[in-house]
Amino acid sequence: MKKQIILFSIGIIAGILTYALFLNNKVEDKSNAILKVLQSNCECEQIKQFLYVKGLAVSGNEISTETAEYELKNCKYSDVSKEATRINQLLINKVEGYKEIDRFTMEFVQRNSSKLITINNGTINY
Repeated sequence: MKKQIILFSIGIIAGILTYALFLNNKVEDKSNAILKVLQSNCECEQIKQFLYVKGLAVSGNEISTETAEYELKNCKYSDVSKEATRINQLLINKVEGYKEIDRFTMEFVQRNSSKLITINNGTINY
């Protein structure tokens, strides 16, 4: 009986560890997938990932469970709103679980200006 309890306990611990590793890899895969889509579809001098957090966060009146922030420097585009719409659609189509991100922020930085675009669950807030 004691041996069965020990084996059962080891099985539970192994299951929890396996689940945690799988969940961790999936989170990393989503942030890396977003970065790859941005790098391969945007003509920018530099693209940086500032933040990717999965967990409860409270900021002002907003509550989010998944947040991502990226900076796109000196990109070639004619209209930042059209570019944000294009990128958003690419991410919806190419990144599994992208619409689950409560707060996705892209900061378009040019030499003389910057524009912050916030997307909540795949919907752009202008």
